Amino acid sequence: MAFFLGFLVFTTIFLPMLTLSFFGRISLSVSFGLMLVTGAFATIRHRALRYLVAGLALSTFTIDLGAEFTTYSLSIWETSLRLICLSVLVLMTLKQTLRPGPVTIYRVMGGIAGYLLIGYTWVYVYQLLLQIVPAAIYFGNGMSGLSRQPNDLVYFSFITLTTVGYGDVHPIHPVVRSMAVAEALVGQLYVAILIASLVGMALQTRSVRGDLESPRD
Repeated sequence: MAFFLGFLVFTTIFLPMLTLSFFGRISLSVSFGLMLVTGAFATIRHRALRYLVAGLALSTFTIDLGAEFTTYSLSIWETSLRLICLSVLVLMTLKQTLRPGPVTIYRVMGGIAGYLLIGYTWVYVYQLLLQIVPAAIYFGNGMSGLSRQPNDLVYFSFITLTTVGYGDVHPIHPVVRSMAVAEALVGQLYVAILIASLVGMALQTRSVRGDLESPRD
């Protein structure tokens, strides 16, 4: 879980700074695949589901690698597979984080990882919409290369998730606007629900320990 969370934090902070070259895109594809596989083994307890996510991650890397060396592109399929993988990881991470039990560092790390995974899930929702409607989002720095370079979409997704909204990027298409509203709502509700759940678990654990340690009549 520590490596998984560390990779998520690293890419969230540094990816928006980069304009990816050919080797940078290959490295990002490898890193994304490793992140999915690591996340699957860190959060998924069912063996079949683990290998399903790992297989989908390998498929996305194969499609991405093929798109780099050929003119034939399956970018919509690649984005869809990544979206499926991330959706599964979000659900499994939340399931592990919110299950009953004491509050531990791993549970807190899972909560942070779940929040970042939500942001990355919306990255590929926006990318999929851009591949269908190229002018669905306005970027002040232009639209070129967005289907291959997700750095602008990571930036847009996380400023929407955190409701910062600097105004340099904004949705134009009605579907993207709806998705942006949904992401902003999820971002705010997630933090509130996570904190309330962790506080409730901590109080419940303390209450149980108090009952066990109190002298019996």
